[in-house]
Amino acid sequence: MTIYLHKVLPLLISPLLLFLALVLVYSIKLRINRLTLATCAVAALSMPFTANWFWQYLEADYTLVLAEQAKNSEAIVVLSGNVGTIQTDQGFVLQWGGAGRFFAGVDLFKAEKAPFIVFTGGKLPWDIGPLNEGEHLRNKAIELGVPIDHLLLTQEVQNTQQEAKAVRVLLGDEVKIITLVTSAFHMSRASNLFAQEGFKLHPFAVNFKGSSASPTILSFIPSTGGLHGSFSALRELMGRIYYGIKH
Repeated sequence: MTIYLHKVLPLLISPLLLFLALVLVYSIKLRINRLTLATCAVAALSMPFTANWFWQYLEADYTLVLAEQAKNSEAIVVLSGNVGTIQTDQGFVLQWGGAGRFFAGVDLFKAEKAPFIVFTGGKLPWDIGPLNEGEHLRNKAIELGVPIDHLLLTQEVQNTQQEAKAVRVLLGDEVKIITLVTSAFHMSRASNLFAQEGFKLHPFAVNFKGSSASPTILSFIPSTGGLHGSFSALRELMGRIYYGIKH
């Protein structure tokens, strides 16, 4: 019981919950129905329960498997979205965000599921440091014992569509079958974009966000984490709709 008090009490006095409560009271008191509905909608989206439902929906087509259980292919392609950098007195230091993609790629290579790994050169306009993400990951893979001549790197890219095109340019027409490594929620959209480039895919999904655990009281208390999760999931849904219409 004590652990729930420690977790619940900070949420009850959080700025988000206090703001939602004040706006809800104000809108009901003045009978502003649209504002009441909007406030309730934001409150619902801020619940971890809602965010988890979105993640489970996005990830429904994939399950977590071990590298040893994966199918063989001609190349392992690891999409960007793993790391960032922070500037220190000693230079730019690697900061892990979602390390699952990188380590899955290395595990697949060591399980001899493909002869080489392809890292994409992800670099957004606001990223700092001289290296793109693929260069960071290639260096880290070498540290873990992957031979440098079994590592390939694409040109710099900024989104998944560019990654798919850059991988096709790098591999040419000789490579047909790839193992695609990315986050589970992102796999559906990424698979479609790579399939449009003529690849046959063995999806290898990682970084699952959805949980099948039974909800608790914390699942229904609005929080900034819940709101961020719902926003991120909706962003992925919008990406799927956009590319679905575009192609």
